[in-house]
Parts: sequence; C-alpha cells; structure tokens
Amino acid sequence: MIYHYYYNYKDILKAPRIAIGPQRLLISTLGVMLAHLIFVSGSYLAFNISDQTIPVLWHTYGLFPINTGIKLNTTATFIWLTAIIFSLFILLLTSLSISRAVYMHLRDNYFYTSKQCLKFATKRAKSILALYLTYLFLIIPFILGAAVMAIIGRISWIGEILNAFATLPYIFSGLVLVFITLSMFISFFLGPAIIATAEEDGFGTAVQVMHLTWGQPWRMATYSFLSGILLLTGTLIFVFVLKIGLIIYSILFMPLMHSLAPILNNALHYAEISVGGLDHLLRTLAGESGVKIIYLKQHYPAVALSASREIASSIVYFFLMVAGYMVIGYGQAIISASQVISYVIFELKLTSKNLLERADSEIDEDSESFEFNILENTKKL
Repeated sequence: MIYHYYYNYKDILKAPRIAIGPQRLLISTLGVMLAHLIFVSGSYLAFNISDQTIPVLWHTYGLFPINTGIKLNTTATFIWLTAIIFSLFILLLTSLSISRAVYMHLRDNYFYTSKQCLKFATKRAKSILALYLTYLFLIIPFILGAAVMAIIGRISWIGEILNAFATLPYIFSGLVLVFITLSMFISFFLGPAIIATAEEDGFGTAVQVMHLTWGQPWRMATYSFLSGILLLTGTLIFVFVLKIGLIIYSILFMPLMHSLAPILNNALHYAEISVGGLDHLLRTLAGESGVKIIYLKQHYPAVALSASREIASSIVYFFLMVAGYMVIGYGQAIISASQVISYVIFELKLTSKNLLERADSEIDEDSESFEFNILENTKKL
C-alpha cells in the first residue's frame, strides 16, 4: 500500500491529500455544479412565480438565492422544496461517488475510473433513497403516537389521567427520537461512506450509522472535529493557491494588461454580483487583510467593452466560477475522504474487521475479467 495506516486519528490527516486527486476533484466539482444549477433554477422559478422579477433577484441574490422573507405561494413552495431535495440528492450521490473513489484509492486500485465511480453511485442511488425511507419509517410511529395521544387527551377526565400515566414513555420516546434524528443527521456525511466502503443497502446503512452513533460517540465527535479543521484549512489553502495562480497569470501577461485589464475587471465584477448578498458576509468574516488573500481585494465596477471583449470577459468569468466550484468540491472531497477513513477505523475498532481487505464485488469482477479476458483487457489498458 502507498500509505502506512495507523487506524487512528493520524489517518484522518491524509484526507486533504487524498481529496486533491484529479479524479476526486473532477467528480466533486461536477456534482457541486449540477446540484447548484438545480437549486438556482428551482429557486429562481419559485421566486419568479411569486411576483419577483429576475433582474431584481439577480442583483439581490446572484447565484445564491436564499429565501430571506419572500412569501411563496403553494406552487412556488413546492417547486422550491423540490429543488432543494433534488440538490441534496445530487450532493449525496456525489459524496457516494467520491467515497467510492477514495475507497479504491486506499486499496491501491488506481485503475478504477471516474466512469466506474459514477456508475457505482447510479446503481446504489436506491440505497440512498432506502436509507432515508428507513429513517422516515422510524420517525413516523412517534409522530402518529403523539397525534393519537393528543386526541385521547381531549377526552374529558380519562384523557388527562392516561396522559399523566404516559409521562415516562413520553420521556423515553423523546430520547429515542432525538437519537434517531441525530443519527439521521450523521448519515448525511457517513452514509455515503458506508455504502461505498461496505456495499451496504439502505437499511443496513441506517443500522450501521445508529450502531456507530451509539458505540463510538467520542471517537466520532473527535474525528468530526478534526475533519472540520481540515476542511477549513484545506479550502482556505486551496483558495489561496488559486488566488496566487491568478496573480501569476496577471504578472506574466503584464505587457498585455492594457487590453486584458478591462476584460478581467468585468469578469471579477460578474463574480462579485454572482455572490450576491454573501459578498458583505465574506468581507466581514475574512476581514480587511483576509479578503485580499482569499477573496476580491476591492469592488470592481463594470466598464464599457466592445462585443468581442464582453464575450472574452464572460468566458473568463465562467472559468472563475468553475474555480469557485472546485473550491467547494474540494471541501466536499475532504469530508468524503475523512468519512471513509473514519468508517474503516470505526469498523476495525468495533468488529476487528479490516474493510480495506474485504472481498469487494467490483474488485472481484475486475480480477475475474482480467484473468479470463486477458487480450481484451490488455487492449483497454
């Protein structure tokens, strides 16, 4: 193996290096772009149905249309919630693809392609759906039980007494509901890693998440905190490196900057508008010094350009946005990598089973295919 594994917190530190791989970065960037496109399109459609004009929305929200007080009618609310659900589902599938790529990387399977990652995620999409259907079926009885007891409580005299006797069951049910809700939240991060690493189905993944939430709470909290630090540090360094690249680009083409400067200026102006209301928040959080390192050092008012330069400016703006998606995608890849590594450690500590040495269906298929179709596989290499 390329890495030496300690099977403790030290392995989590490898997550940013594993996440920076071109395969993981490509999958995460494309996934984030698609999820964001669905969210923005659905949100703008919902807001527009609610009598909000597109130009006003664009200058207010840019590419981050967060509802901060717009009253939506029933149809608009349905569209908006549907867009959010589909976006989350795409992000979960992206995490599943990245997790599968990370798992194969940890097993030194360097011939596992991005296409295979996406195919695996597509085949296992039903496991993601089954995972949250499982949680839904676990939560529904508590809701129905509360509704039934509320109806019984309306019965004169006997209803109050029965509800009083149910005090302890209420407390116990509340604790169980909190535990299920907590494990469901954890499953958004750990669920894709379990499916990609152990090839569990939806129900098995839900059981595994609840088992780990109960059996490894301190280790899970510690590793999650460490993953959060790596996420913050890794993305900030990645943004800084991209910013350095932009500066170097400007310096190298300094002799041409009399013509490139207006093009870059308008591209940065479009990028600033795209951030919308988050521009002020980013400048406040980063501070006067930090904003020059990881964000735009100043405001960029638009300048008048010819049609050809306007097209060139739009192209530069597009690639700047792709760079932004890469930053977010890299952050998602760090989380996915850390969760895969964490789950391998959790499973080893709980069951003494090393998931990096288990029989995997795709690895078995690949080895069998290579063994019995040597000529065909040689052509593919």
